[in-house]
Amino acid sequence: MDMSTSTIRRRMLPTLALLLVTGAAAACGQVAPSGGATPAVAVATTGSPESSAGSTAPVTPVPGATSARASATGSGVRLDATLEVGFSEQPADPGVRRKPGVVVTYTLTRDGGGMGEVVAYDVVPDSLGSAGLPPDVNPEHAWVYADGDTVRISKQSFAAAPGISFIAAPTTGVRVIPATGALEGRAYAVSPPELDVPGAEFTAPRDALPADPGTWEFCVQVGQRLPGMHPSSVGDGVLEAPVRAPEGDELLCTGPVALDAP
Repeated sequence: MDMSTSTIRRRMLPTLALLLVTGAAAACGQVAPSGGATPAVAVATTGSPESSAGSTAPVTPVPGATSARASATGSGVRLDATLEVGFSEQPADPGVRRKPGVVVTYTLTRDGGGMGEVVAYDVVPDSLGSAGLPPDVNPEHAWVYADGDTVRISKQSFAAAPGISFIAAPTTGVRVIPATGALEGRAYAVSPPELDVPGAEFTAPRDALPADPGTWEFCVQVGQRLPGMHPSSVGDGVLEAPVRAPEGDELLCTGPVALDAP
């Protein structure tokens, strides 16, 4: 998908996937599993109890840094990302007043062969729950939540909350990571950061964000292409995929990097 020329309008679509509450109300504040990250430019980090990520030796942050690079590997994929202070490209209307924030440009490359097709869950709708992707999904949208004292910008899915089932499976967008070459993408989060996670029908972290964050990290979910994935109305190689939480080392996270975001 050409992320720089994607449709720019964002609108709310009615939720097509009606909910049946079969048990207790959804629990809040549950942390989604972190993946097998191998930070390259990061301060020391230790994953959540569900995480398979290891800690790394601390790196002294550069005071006033407005850009940082970091990498992670897992599930046969390598993530290389640059996090920097900047502005979103979406929407492209020159009359739109933009807020400064953190922009992530990233590439995903296969770190080995013989795995079949691998996809990135990196076309994230504004909300989960619909049985189809909106054709004007914002290619820069990512979830924003706290990972300890770090702000996490994440392109991923989440599991349904306990006691929640769907008449029609909710979907998100995925793209195939080529066997050779790289899949490129962008993400954006406003600064000061604002919590952005799916509704209570999904298990997602809902802790308050750090009041004055000094570190940020970027994550993207990857995994095998599954039979239920099919072409979407978005086009440009975007597939509709059933929403599912990352497992094992499927959530690649760069680890925290220091940024002097506004």
